[in-house]
Amino acid sequence: MSAQTVTFRKHSNNPSDVVRVIEYDSRQTELGPEEVCIQFLAAPINPQDLLVIAGKYPVQPAQQCEGEPIPGYDGVARVERIGSAVTNLQPGDQVIPRQHGLGTWRSQAVVPASSLLQVPSSHLDSVSAALLKMGCGPAYLLLQSRQDLRPGDWVVLNAATGVIAQMVIQFARLRGCHSLSIIRDRDDVDSTRKQLLALGADLVVTETELAAQGPVLAAQKRIVLALDAVFGSSGARLAGLLTTGGTYVNYGSLGGATESIGLTQELIFWKQIKFKHFRLSQALAHFSQSQQEDLMTWFCRLFETGSLRTPAVDRVSWETGPSLEATVKQALQTAAPRAKQQVGVRKQVFVFGPGNQRPI
Repeated sequence: MSAQTVTFRKHSNNPSDVVRVIEYDSRQTELGPEEVCIQFLAAPINPQDLLVIAGKYPVQPAQQCEGEPIPGYDGVARVERIGSAVTNLQPGDQVIPRQHGLGTWRSQAVVPASSLLQVPSSHLDSVSAALLKMGCGPAYLLLQSRQDLRPGDWVVLNAATGVIAQMVIQFARLRGCHSLSIIRDRDDVDSTRKQLLALGADLVVTETELAAQGPVLAAQKRIVLALDAVFGSSGARLAGLLTTGGTYVNYGSLGGATESIGLTQELIFWKQIKFKHFRLSQALAHFSQSQQEDLMTWFCRLFETGSLRTPAVDRVSWETGPSLEATVKQALQTAAPRAKQQVGVRKQVFVFGPGNQRPI
């Protein structure tokens, strides 16, 4: 039985230039007593993955193929076989990576059972399940950055069409909070605004509209939490909207890693704004294995009951054949930071083979 994996031969800011697809005979892979063989169902391309290929992320891939690292840090897989000493997983179980570095851009893998987190059986499709950890997880935990968040409070966030931001909107609604969602100027602003309002956003404005309406919004709304995925001038505008004692959290740098935010006397002294950073790995380090499993179970239940909806993504079909490498490279070109300058670019998610598309 053949399997395919993506690898990269060197670090580069242009991932499509350095990746390749390797095909190998998976029947030659033997299981150790504490290992499992898994078949991937879906795996997204996240900003962290591009940083890994660029050599700018602290956690590097844990596995290699033909001496080259295997990228992909998020996704969902199905257990096919288990080692003789594995007791916590069974064939047919659905699993997601417990930590960064697993290497999910491949059709099949043999990994330690301890590197996986079981996802409860549900009616989720594979794409929804693939977004549980690095879509739902950050969104929920970002709101925890403000532990005294109360019903009626406002949360402001930029890059509102991103997967994490769309999940933040929904979790804020579940907590009885309001969300002010900032989007970039675009031609389809009306349809984008309508989409985010349907998810639960209370107010959606463009960056240009925010520049004009910011002082009025800051005076009218009790904005206690700002969630910044962009940094630079966009993040500075969010911080300026916060009420006295508010909290600013940065969790991304879509505007560029060289950008900066100026700290004013008003922000630090008069308004006493708290500035924080967020990294998912650090946040999850405070959760035990059972607590992480309980969190994923709750996320699944929210999807099943309709309390959460899966954000729109571009599904990239992972089909065995000579065109697979070209498909992977095109998806990376779309997801690369330079493509982020194009408004409306959706998250790319690899979906593996027609046989893997049944609900899990």
